[in-house]
Amino acid sequence: THHIGPDIDAERDFLIGDLKAAGLLTSTSEIPGIGATKTGRNGGGDPYFTDGMAVVGVLKTLQ
Repeated sequence: THHIGPDIDAERDFLIGDLKAAGLLTSTSEIPGIGATKTGRNGGGDPYFTDGMAVVGVLKTLQ
């Protein structure tokens, strides 16, 4: 497994932002996810925190 940075919301926002900037998304929706977590740890023991929201991006179909 690999290590993660603790601010997983920043990673989520970075990925969605890049996909939007590249014009690859038709839409996005923000939905409640797991709920806010201030002191979480993943399976590898890395600490993380999150607002708990999930962003779903719909990719454009390439033609």
